[in-house]
Amino acid sequence: MEKFAVYCGRFNPMHTGHGAVVKDMISKFGVENCMLVIGSCNAGFSLRHFFSYQERRGFIKAAFPEMKVVGLPDYPTDEEWLVALDDLISVTGINPAEVAFFGGCEEDILFFYEAGRSCQIINRFDGTTPKISATEVRDCLIYGRTLEEMIDPMIAGEMQNLFKQKWERFKKL
Repeated sequence: MEKFAVYCGRFNPMHTGHGAVVKDMISKFGVENCMLVIGSCNAGFSLRHFFSYQERRGFIKAAFPEMKVVGLPDYPTDEEWLVALDDLISVTGINPAEVAFFGGCEEDILFFYEAGRSCQIINRFDGTTPKISATEVRDCLIYGRTLEEMIDPMIAGEMQNLFKQKWERFKKL
C-alpha cells in the first residue's frame, strides 16, 4: 500500500500544471508524506535547462514551503537513474515499494509504469489550468507574452526578472 507520494520532473520552470499535481498529492497523502524530485539538477545552462537547480527549488519552495524537495542528476541509463532515485527515497526512511509516483499525464509517468511502480496520473489539463508545458512558459518568457494562469502569482515576478537577466547571457552563447 502506498504511504508516500513522489513527483519527479525537471520543473524548468514550475507552472500551474505542476502545481495542480502537487496540490492533489498533498490532499491525498499530506504534505509530510510528499516529495518533489527535481531531475536534471546537473544539466548545463541551455534553453531547455534555463533555470538552475537552486532557482527551480526556490520557485517550488516559494509556492509550497513545506514540500520536501531534492535534486537528482542525470545518469547514463534509465536503470542507473532509477537505482539512484530509490536510494534517494530510501534515505528519507521510506520504502520505495510504498511510493506512488505522480504525474500530470501518461507521458510523465510512463517510465514508472514500465518499471512496475505504482502510479497516479492527475490530469493537469482538467479545466482548472490552461493546457501548459514548461516549453510554453519559456516561449512566453522569450516573447514577452502573459504568464497569467500559467505561473503561480507568488513566483511569476521573480521568474520574469530572473529570466530577463539570464536571457541576455543566453543570447551571447
